Amino acid sequence: MIPIVPAIIPTSAKQIEALLPKLLFSPEIHIDVVDGKFVPFSSWPYYPVGIPKDVRQITDSFTLEVDLMVEKPLEAADAWLEAGADMLVFHTETINLEAFKRFVDNSKISIGISASNDTSIDTLKSYVEVADYIQLMGIAKIGAQGLPLDERLFERIAELRKSFPKHSITVDGSVNKNTIARIAMAGADRFICGSAIVGTDNPRLAHTELQKIIS
Repeated sequence: MIPIVPAIIPTSAKQIEALLPKLLFSPEIHIDVVDGKFVPFSSWPYYPVGIPKDVRQITDSFTLEVDLMVEKPLEAADAWLEAGADMLVFHTETINLEAFKRFVDNSKISIGISASNDTSIDTLKSYVEVADYIQLMGIAKIGAQGLPLDERLFERIAELRKSFPKHSITVDGSVNKNTIARIAMAGADRFICGSAIVGTDNPRLAHTELQKIIS
């Protein structure tokens, strides 16, 4: 099955506790870690010093991907590695290429790279050369859920699929029942879904319906 991964922007321990039982159908969970500086709001816990028990529950139950939408991603990355993260996503806008390469070279987990659609494709390509996989943004504003699809996504998928045919391409943002078929046909092979799954009354059913569209 093509991976369709539920995404959470945590707001509290209570929210995490309520959501986890509803998402047990998925082997993977994607968490957006937001510090209020890279994007203009913060999540909980954006910098997990003394990892909360609720975060430990996620790392024990799911393959955990953490999207580091923070001003100082290396510090946050170290904390999430300690917490048991299985995959980390960095953004070109917050880490220079040399530092990113050093981290990838010394890491034993999968490391992805992402970028705003305003960032040039050539800049992104330079990071992709050392990354394990690519995450493209389906929305124009990083860190939000429920925004419309950014049509620039399709040109970026085509260019990166041509240049890096062996890399997995994830799309995060505006992945829903109205867009997922187009995105899959364009060449993406993994999908991060926030409001289209987690924001529904029945996340399992929403996930199943999305899978049917692209099967």
